[in-house]
Amino acid sequence: MSYLSGIIGLLNNDRIPMNPCTNEDLAQVKEAIGDNELPEAYIEFLKIMGRGTEHTFLRGHSCFMDELLILKEGGQELLEENEFSKKLTENDFVFWMSQGCMFCFFKLDEGDNPPIYFYSESTDQDDFYKIADTFTDFLLAMYTKDKDVFKKKD
Repeated sequence: MSYLSGIIGLLNNDRIPMNPCTNEDLAQVKEAIGDNELPEAYIEFLKIMGRGTEHTFLRGHSCFMDELLILKEGGQELLEENEFSKKLTENDFVFWMSQGCMFCFFKLDEGDNPPIYFYSESTDQDDFYKIADTFTDFLLAMYTKDKDVFKKKD
């Protein structure tokens, strides 16, 4: 089953090159999470575009292999700097960060296409909140430049 076939179709239609992770990259990511399992949709992302895309899709965001393994540490530092009451756990995987002031993560035990949670230092939030029902929904919102991509979902 392909979780990302829709977004991949859009990228291909717009002739946006995608650079896949190597097997060594995948091994590094799996090693970083210890005994946990990565969601299938995220593994698919890494295998297809984990080393980046060209043109505008996700460019300028920290979400590709060149920065991926330091994102959780960056997220933890951001929470500490802002004296945020919540902490990231071993079950949380930070996969996206922007400008060092906001990040997204999923929980490693919430299925093969997990919900996405968000933190930003510029919002008045007292907890992490869900912004997408699935990883796939998050990617599609980023691709379509959905102005509500970082709004809280019920």
